[in-house]
Amino acid sequence: MRMHDDSDERGMGTPVTYTIVGVSVFVLILLAAVFMNNTGRRNTNSAGKAVQTSPAPTPEEEPEQAAEGETDIETLYKQNKLRSEDLDFWNMYDDEPVILATPTPKPTPTPSHEPTDEELAAGGEHVKVTLRDGTIKWVEISDQIPLYPYDFTNIRITAGKMEYYQDGEKSSCLGVEISKDSGNVDFAALKASGVDFVMIKIGSRGYETGLLTLDENFENNIKKAQDAGLEVGITFFSQAVSVDEAVEEAEFVAGNLTPYKINYPIAFDMEYIANDEARIDFLDADGKTQIAEAFLSSVEREGYRPILYGNKDWLLGELVPDKLLKDYDVWLNDQSPVPDYPYQFRLWKYAVKQKINGIENETAYIISFVDYTRK
Repeated sequence: MRMHDDSDERGMGTPVTYTIVGVSVFVLILLAAVFMNNTGRRNTNSAGKAVQTSPAPTPEEEPEQAAEGETDIETLYKQNKLRSEDLDFWNMYDDEPVILATPTPKPTPTPSHEPTDEELAAGGEHVKVTLRDGTIKWVEISDQIPLYPYDFTNIRITAGKMEYYQDGEKSSCLGVEISKDSGNVDFAALKASGVDFVMIKIGSRGYETGLLTLDENFENNIKKAQDAGLEVGITFFSQAVSVDEAVEEAEFVAGNLTPYKINYPIAFDMEYIANDEARIDFLDADGKTQIAEAFLSSVEREGYRPILYGNKDWLLGELVPDKLLKDYDVWLNDQSPVPDYPYQFRLWKYAVKQKINGIENETAYIISFVDYTRK
C-alpha cells in the first residue's frame, strides 16, 4: 500500500535532479569555451601572427591630442598603449658602432682692433711722443708719478711775461735763460723789468771730442746777475756716455760753483745734436737714464738742488720715466699754450727766441711754480 507522503517525495525529486544536471552541463560547456578561447590566443601571440588590440576607448577615454613636436612614442606612452615588447628599437644599435656627436667648437673671439691715435688721445690714459727717428709712441700715464696740479686758467701773460696766481695772489717767479749765445746782458735792466731769476749755462761736454769746457761768459754772467740781486740757477749740457763721465760732469759743475751761493736748481740737459752725429747716439733709454741719475744724485750730494731738463719727447720717450720723475724736479721745455706732458714740473720754458729788454740776442722765458729761495 503506497503512502501519500512517499508519492509526493518521488514526484518532486525528479525535476530537481534534472535541474542540477542541466546547470552542471552548462557550467562545463562555459568552462570549455573559456579554455579553448585562451588556448587559441596564446598560440596566436607566441607565433607572432597577431596582437590583440585594446578595445576602443569610450568617449571619456579618448586620448588627448599630442602637443606639437611630440613624437608618436611619447603619445603612446601618454595613452598607456605601448608595451615593453613592442619597443623593438631598443636593440637596433646592437650590431652598429655608437657614434658620439662631436661638440661644435666655440668660435675664436675676434681680436679688438688696434686703437687709433684719436681713441688713445680721447681716452686720457696715454701720451703721444715722437722718437728721434720719427716713430710715434703712445706712453701710458703712470699712477706712480705725481701729475701736475696747475690750473692754466690762472695764468696771466703780459708782454710775454707769464705769471701764475693761486687764490688771487701771484705764486710764480719769472726767469730767463742766459749763456754766451745771449751776448751782452744788462742784468740790472732785467731785474727792473720784473725778472726774478736767471738760469746760467756753466759749461758742456763736447758732443764729438768729449772734452769738458766752461762757458766763456759764465763767470761774468753769474757775478753780474748776483750783483743785480737776481737769483741764479745753473744749466750743464751733457754728452756723457757712462756713469763715470756723468759723475765727472757733476764734479766739474760743483768745482766751478765754489765761490757762489746758488739757490735755484742745477739742471742736467742731455740732447741729441740736430743734423749731426753725437757721442750719445748709441745709448738706449736705460743707458741715458742711468747717466742722468748719476749726475743728479752727485749734484745732490754736493749740497745743490738738481733738476732734470727736457721736452716731453725726451722725458717720456728717451728716458725711463719711472726711475727719474718721482725723485727729481723737472724743467719742462714746451711752447704749447697748455702742455700735454702729464707729470709734475717745477720750471717751464714756455717761450723761446724772445727779444727781451736788456739782453742783446734772443733768449727764452721761464716760469717757476716754486720759489726756490724758500725751499
